[in-house]
Amino acid sequence: MIVFMCATVVREAGSDVHSLVEELHLEAVEGRPALLVCGGADDLRGEELARARTLLGAAVAIATKLSGATVIDGGTATGVMALVGAARQARSDALPVLVGVAPAGLVVAPGSTSDDRGRVPLEPHHTHFALADSGEWGGETPLLFRLAEALARDAPVVTLMAGGGSVALAEAQESAKRGWPLFVIERTGGTADAVASSRASGASEDPVLREIASIGDVRCFDGSNPDQLARQLAWELQDEPVLRKAWVTFAGYDALATRLRRSFERTQVSILTLGAIATLVGLLHEEIGTPVLHWAAVATPLVVSTLIALAARRAAGKRWVLLRAAAEAIKAEIYRYRTRTAVYNDALLSGDNPAARQQVLARQLDAIEGRLMQTEASSGALRPYDGPLPPPMYGAAKDDDGLSEMDARSYLRIRVGDQLAYYTRRTDRLERRRNLFQVLAITGGGAGAILAAAGLEIWIGLSTAISAAALSYLGYLQVDNTIVAYNQTAAKLRALDREHGGRASQSLDAATFDSLVGRCEAALATELGGWVQQMNEALEELQARQDEAARKVQEER
Repeated sequence: MIVFMCATVVREAGSDVHSLVEELHLEAVEGRPALLVCGGADDLRGEELARARTLLGAAVAIATKLSGATVIDGGTATGVMALVGAARQARSDALPVLVGVAPAGLVVAPGSTSDDRGRVPLEPHHTHFALADSGEWGGETPLLFRLAEALARDAPVVTLMAGGGSVALAEAQESAKRGWPLFVIERTGGTADAVASSRASGASEDPVLREIASIGDVRCFDGSNPDQLARQLAWELQDEPVLRKAWVTFAGYDALATRLRRSFERTQVSILTLGAIATLVGLLHEEIGTPVLHWAAVATPLVVSTLIALAARRAAGKRWVLLRAAAEAIKAEIYRYRTRTAVYNDALLSGDNPAARQQVLARQLDAIEGRLMQTEASSGALRPYDGPLPPPMYGAAKDDDGLSEMDARSYLRIRVGDQLAYYTRRTDRLERRRNLFQVLAITGGGAGAILAAAGLEIWIGLSTAISAAALSYLGYLQVDNTIVAYNQTAAKLRALDREHGGRASQSLDAATFDSLVGRCEAALATELGGWVQQMNEALEELQARQDEAARKVQEER
């Protein structure tokens, strides 16, 4: 063993990688996830280098801080390894362990210059170096993967790649064979772009690229925000299977609820619009009396009646409300779990069972899904979610990895910040919608008075129908009540943020933190419960009115 400045350097001796781990004094990080960084050394230049510099180091540092992963790379002071080393220099707290693996015959001590035999210096900000018994580039690849596997044990291993040549291609192939997620930063050239292109097209002349595309778990990143890349890396690095399933279930219910809400609203707008059109056609038929208008006057109410029957059959309104309630209940459990509060508090769990917390979450999820399946929500297709994970959120939560344990500061920033951003966005939309339909309702009423004054009483029915349709739309969507509920709950959340935000910079004691989370979740649950009750009552009233309207159409036929 050799010590260069603050780095421990060990040369490979034999095939016992566990002895190498002991010599490197890395026993403390065994069992943690591992992040393997591969890619370009001297071939990263120009815009490709600039893009890698913007994304790679920052994303690795953030993902490592979130997941506690051990970072392993090629160790030399070039290309992606230099970028990771610079990230550790800037944020050593986020990258406490940075292991470089390189061929012993091609490297020299950190801080040296390249010599005439092609040897290059090791990157000076790495904490450990494992030198493979080899004198050629790529000779270190077997040790790189054996060391990553030995350090991670059963924890996840993720590979991140930018640029790269033949050695990086071999590392990508090895990652694919082992089933490790392979993240490639697009537009960094070399192997990274070749892998991304092969995955997108599904074809390549290179058999190795074809193999990677066919069997590899390849994730292509084309964004420009290192926080977003870090979020995706941290999601894969953390071993939280039940929490992952909770997010998948939440995202599935949330996405389906959104689709059903939009479908329900479109259907109701169609019914109300056709109702007004039916009134207009009837009035025109009274005035003109052509055969075309006669059949239009007969057909339009029938179409309305059919839409009402279809809406009742699909029950999109009730299903939407029930799915939204279930999704929000699951989200509340996710944040209680991540804050280790309520039933997930260490004091309430079995100390000798490391999986106890996950078991509690599984039971809570089963209870929520069990209740949901006893409702009308189960009467239609529950499509599986296939979007990004964790699902996109609002405001502060957009860069949350979805799995990391949360303290008071992160809870207030992410959970409370997310909800406040949601309430702001929704109340703005609802306010605009309310203003529009209130104008329609008032205009319709005013038009009726003008028509009466002008002696055109026959057209008053149309203006009345338009005004009634606008008011009905606002009524069954409970726009006024929803805006009030959102504003009231947002005020409670802001008060809690003010109360605890200043102290959250320091660690809150367990009891205070538990109280903070409990009060926030109770405020959100109260708003949700009131909204669900109001919506159900509005939907039942709407259904009764539409059933009566459909019955009258049938009688007239």
